[in-house]
Amino acid sequence: MPPHKNHRRTAKWLLLLCLLGVITCGSLASMRLWGLFLNSLWLTFGTLAVSLPVGTFLAVAITKTSILGRHAIKGLMVTLLLVPLFVQATAWQAALGQTGWLYPGTNHDFALSGWYGAIWIHGMGAIAWVVLCVGAALQNVPRELEEETLQDSNAWRVLWYVSLRRALAGVAVAGLWIGVICFGEITVTDLFQVRTFAEEIYTTANLGFFIAPNALPTESTLLMAHDLWIGTALLVLLVLAALVLVGCWIPWHSMNSASNDWTLPLRRSRWALTIVAWLLTTVIVGVPLLSLLGKAGFQSERVDQRVESSWSAQKAVTLIARSPWEHRREGRWSFTIGGLAAVSATIVGVFIAWGLRTHTLPPLPTTFLLALSFAIPGPLLGIWVIRLLNQPDGSIFGFLNWWYDHTIIAPVFVQFLRGLPLTTIVLIAQFASIPQDVLDSARSEGAHSKRLLWSIVLPQSWPALLAAACMALMIAIGDMAATLLVLPPGVSTLSTRIFGLLHYGAEDRVSALCFALALGLGLWAIMTWRLLRNFKTRA
Repeated sequence: MPPHKNHRRTAKWLLLLCLLGVITCGSLASMRLWGLFLNSLWLTFGTLAVSLPVGTFLAVAITKTSILGRHAIKGLMVTLLLVPLFVQATAWQAALGQTGWLYPGTNHDFALSGWYGAIWIHGMGAIAWVVLCVGAALQNVPRELEEETLQDSNAWRVLWYVSLRRALAGVAVAGLWIGVICFGEITVTDLFQVRTFAEEIYTTANLGFFIAPNALPTESTLLMAHDLWIGTALLVLLVLAALVLVGCWIPWHSMNSASNDWTLPLRRSRWALTIVAWLLTTVIVGVPLLSLLGKAGFQSERVDQRVESSWSAQKAVTLIARSPWEHRREGRWSFTIGGLAAVSATIVGVFIAWGLRTHTLPPLPTTFLLALSFAIPGPLLGIWVIRLLNQPDGSIFGFLNWWYDHTIIAPVFVQFLRGLPLTTIVLIAQFASIPQDVLDSARSEGAHSKRLLWSIVLPQSWPALLAAACMALMIAIGDMAATLLVLPPGVSTLSTRIFGLLHYGAEDRVSALCFALALGLGLWAIMTWRLLRNFKTRA
């Protein structure tokens, strides 16, 4: 639905309130909090500088040109979305770390470390999100508008002034999501010892603050609690403002006539663009994967009082084949917890998206709650869940202690909250694409809201439901920032296991495990993609 003047007026008031809130929180923030926020912003801007140009180029090449193998590149980018960030960090460490096969060994500044390492890994991992968001925005550009402009201009000007300008909403959405990842993740920043807002929360939680409900409030804990609440409010206000701006920039009038049939006619430049696109894809996907394989087979032997290094294919194959069985316990817990969280997030997302479509849910509070779920860093979410479930014995809610210590309700709830916003956004976009005439015709025949949902909307939306569930499962399996704090005794997931191996230096074992995990997720992504394509072909 296009935004009316009242909606635009509401958006202006929301932006004004967000600005006033940011100014107020900024005046109350300490210098320590400002430093942490600036570090998080530096990480975000560095990641955007790496991912936005490359991702936008690949999105244009896949969506608006006829380069060779564009569907294969798109499939590889979709597969990369399912690979958790800790796997990508392991892969790039195997390539450009101090013991990586691409590290020259003479210049220590060249190795992945500190800010350069954190920005590079976040940037490489975010390229796939940029390709997805910008590509979806390019597919929503009306073909009629492009062909009409083509009558007065050449094809390159149409691409620059019409297609890319209409795709700015996709760039904004990608930037928003990348910012959320950079502000809420600790996998890479903890590995490279970079201090950000989320990393500070995780470190403080490990020291025991913010968690114990009966802890005596000292001056230092009050100061840290003050910074915690001010920083969270700042982050929520920034994300809320970004969501409002994205909603204002989306070209709603083009959604009903979108088509992706128009492509830029390439002649001599087709081969050049094909080579550049495949070179970038090889660097983004191929180099990390080969690095994991190389590190898994790396071995050192002492020969005549000297150490000789070599690569053994037998060792690599043995470790990779053995990794799923050796870590079957962690894999079982990861997919059990992640599966429950993904199913729950998809079900709740369906009702939220349908409530917004039928106007039974108020849009402003719902947008605020989505912004809150987006903005909360993973460690802070884990702390809140601990405070919710870890109740004193004499409390009326003391029975929650048993659920916290003996069940997986805490990690399931945390991963559910982490995956709910993105799942809901995917379903909102799908439900908005269903023509209103179809729903009005069914209502005229006596169908109520629940019947419309179960009989018309859901049967037409099952590919989006599957995609939303896969995204929620991917977020759940890859989450480490919140899950690490709430796992009960005796439960370990793949993310926490790999996180521990990375810090202990078991490079061959962790590389073999990450290679097996990436290969399994890649096969899963290919099968899901083929299933969706077959459904679209039959439809």
